[in-house]
Amino acid sequence: MKSIAVIGAGNMGGAIIGAIASDSGIKNENIYVYDRFIKDEIKNLGVKCVSMEEAVLADCIILAVKPNVISSVCEDIKKLCNVSQKVVVSIAAGVKISTIEGFLSSKKIIRVMPNICLTSGEGMCVMCKDEEISEDELSFVKNIFDLSGKTIVVKEELIDACTAINGSGPAYVFMFMEAMADAAVSLGIDRKTAYELCGQTVLGSASLMLKSGIHPAELKDKVCSPGGTTIEAVKALENSGLRNAVFSAVTACAKKAKEMGKS
Repeated sequence: MKSIAVIGAGNMGGAIIGAIASDSGIKNENIYVYDRFIKDEIKNLGVKCVSMEEAVLADCIILAVKPNVISSVCEDIKKLCNVSQKVVVSIAAGVKISTIEGFLSSKKIIRVMPNICLTSGEGMCVMCKDEEISEDELSFVKNIFDLSGKTIVVKEELIDACTAINGSGPAYVFMFMEAMADAAVSLGIDRKTAYELCGQTVLGSASLMLKSGIHPAELKDKVCSPGGTTIEAVKALENSGLRNAVFSAVTACAKKAKEMGKS
């Protein structure tokens, strides 16, 4: 595919546009962006800010729009081009491939569930494909999202479960970091230093787990000395029900995602 359009230039769409413009190998004149309002930083990337009529000329169309407007956006696209010849990518949470098929009368759909970390280049995305998407087309789209982090391909029936991890997971982590920072402040550490301590500790811990391939429980054990401070903290977390709280949160999120997909 030689050209790509991003419809929707908000936070997520903007991150995708920035990645494509900087490192995809696609010429900027073949990167089309459509939105009613486009920030100056996106315009300054050198991409083509175009009308909807021009955007749909692209080989691949990324719908970086909210679920509540995707039906009307698809209706506009269908009126303007032979959409069955396009690869359409949706990042609308909770909107199934079959629903988008109904909007577009096409079976060349790829569904992606990104997360907010895409905006910092460390996103975790999951994607699934429609029956008429070729492996080359899937690989092209996967490479686009890999520019801003990591992407894995799953069956669509697992998307709701993945949403509860990669999609909503950053919120759980932010809550955990906020709680740690508040505790640090209560112990006399200033707020800025507390956030730096928490952020780098979480970043380093995640990096260690991913790079080493060591089970997180084993890594936890490496930090816990017999009769030491860390095992005392772990004991307090266990007594407060941390594991059950996380398990319940992930399960509730997946259930809600499934319910949204039915509506």
